[in-house]
Amino acid sequence: MRGGSHPGARRFSILFTTHGPRFMTTGQSPFSIPVARTTNATQRQRIQALISQALTFQARGQLHEAEQLLAQVLAVEPAEPDALQLMGLIAKRNGKLEEAERLLRLSLAVNSRQPHVNYNLGNLLKDTGRPADALPFYEKAILHKPDYTEAYTNRAECLVALAAKEPAATGRRLLETALPLYRRALTLQPDDVAARVGMAEAYLMMDQAEEAEALLRAGLARRPNDFYLNNSLGTALRQLQRFEEAAPHLKLAADLAPDHWQIWLNLGNTLLALGRLEEAIACMKKVVVLDPANYAAQSALNQALWETGQHDLLLNSYEWAKQRRPDDPDLLEMAAEAYIMFSRYDEAEENLAAAAALRPGSPVLPRLTATLRMAQNRMEEALAAARQGLEEDPADQRLLHRVAEATMRLDRPAEALDAARRLGEVVPDSQFAVAFEATAHRLLGQPDPRGLYDYDRFIHAADLVPPPGYSDLAAFHADLMAALDAQHVAKHEPIEQTLRNGSQTRENLFTRVGAAPAIQALRDSILAATERYITALPDDGDHPYLRRKGQALHWAGSWSARLRDQGYHTNHIHPEGWISGCYYVDLPDVVADTESKQGWITFGAINLGSGPTRPWNGPSSRAPACWCCSPATCGTAPFLSAATRPAPPSPSTLAAGSSKSPA
Repeated sequence: MRGGSHPGARRFSILFTTHGPRFMTTGQSPFSIPVARTTNATQRQRIQALISQALTFQARGQLHEAEQLLAQVLAVEPAEPDALQLMGLIAKRNGKLEEAERLLRLSLAVNSRQPHVNYNLGNLLKDTGRPADALPFYEKAILHKPDYTEAYTNRAECLVALAAKEPAATGRRLLETALPLYRRALTLQPDDVAARVGMAEAYLMMDQAEEAEALLRAGLARRPNDFYLNNSLGTALRQLQRFEEAAPHLKLAADLAPDHWQIWLNLGNTLLALGRLEEAIACMKKVVVLDPANYAAQSALNQALWETGQHDLLLNSYEWAKQRRPDDPDLLEMAAEAYIMFSRYDEAEENLAAAAALRPGSPVLPRLTATLRMAQNRMEEALAAARQGLEEDPADQRLLHRVAEATMRLDRPAEALDAARRLGEVVPDSQFAVAFEATAHRLLGQPDPRGLYDYDRFIHAADLVPPPGYSDLAAFHADLMAALDAQHVAKHEPIEQTLRNGSQTRENLFTRVGAAPAIQALRDSILAATERYITALPDDGDHPYLRRKGQALHWAGSWSARLRDQGYHTNHIHPEGWISGCYYVDLPDVVADTESKQGWITFGAINLGSGPTRPWNGPSSRAPACWCCSPATCGTAPFLSAATRPAPPSPSTLAAGSSKSPA
């Protein structure tokens, strides 16, 4: 279940057997240990009485008293399977997981045909992150108890967990194996919420959203006020970008279970997507109260405060959280990262020092230190911090990224080239790696052996015709501007992205359900232009970009950016996209000046500290209706104008423009 715990995920059985042979027989598993009884009938009667009393204490939560009685049993008969399994469950509840596993395995070694013990051991392995190890125990539980609903459900959950970590084809096979288990559980118990929610999760992972929605709505028809079903349906609808439909289900779930921080986070993110920023801020504050060190909520809260202009409240949530968790290094590192983002470097320094004092060897410290030093334009120190971190983890892609960028900004392209190549080995098809490599070759003044910066071939501009139903572009742009106006609700740009002096829409503009007709028309026009562009590209299976030609495509991201006076995009790379571009809906008059080139887009440029940007390659500006496809670093120059410059674009994550990426 996304955004919360599965109902029943921590369920365990406390059933136990009171009879059965103690010698191996034909009906007993060959893996059971033959243990002869050492007790007489009177002692057996006494043992059963102690176990029964221990079970009563356990049910009341009096674990210490139960443990003392079970210890008496095991002192008389060390291989008593019921006592062993109950002791295992008590150990688990006390957090002694290794001891719990040992005791449950001992109980099964004596008598492997205990469905509840197999189930409990499966749960323990599943809860400790070992779903593959848990599977055979759920299978045995089902073998010995064919109507064991929870075992079917939890076995399916393990398969789903494994599927999430596998390549697509293998993952799909695991999901297809899980579905019949969920169906069997629902046949046995139609109101099994865990099975219904888990099955919906599997359907969503298989891109069968309609099946997931139907399953959850059928559950809600039976149990309309169930927290898990409402949360799951709301989260699924949100994933499908049906935010208007998702919000009521998530709100009901929040009303039903107000102490679950997960639901407030889901609801807050949905409200952000709907542009209801103040309501979203209230939700994120609830998350922080319930879970002060929640990274997602803290980040979303402060970014929303920034975008709504409530700058006097910025980062107060971190200080509030630190008062409640003063010795939490995770929280201190999180706060340091936030202070860097908002350019409050002295406070970032203080938080980093406090975190380092509590956890000197944290792998996060070199990255944060390098990021802070780069923000302060102290490149040599940034480089030293990143390289120190790479000594511990040579494959850390974020540190390799910082080495490449720092050496580039220090004008040491040979070192940047080495870091870029190492990054490409760690992350195949890394947009950062190829962009850094191409730029390093250009700064070195040497040929690019892989043809990475062939901008004449890779950068393309096309004038799009008016979509069907429009007589000219002016009429189309009028509708498009109105549709975009409704979505620009923020006062300021997203602080974590590359836009400066403007605003930007949220979520994926082109894939959002219920998008305005003009936005859908633009999406279709851009898609058609992109397909033509891709078709015209040469075939080259060895080229880092061209070898991805012919793969299935999906929108990695798309948004609209609106620039105000002196607005621009910093030079950046789209890490999630293959092809990126932008469509200009409206341009201020100043962009027509070919001398000053205000507002012009640039490709292949990098920022060298506070000095000039170099190299400046291929600056361009076109009238409205320009679609540029670019697998390169891009940015824009600032412009001075009272007019805005809106652009609805892009599919990568960072800037105005549109891009598509291989599925």
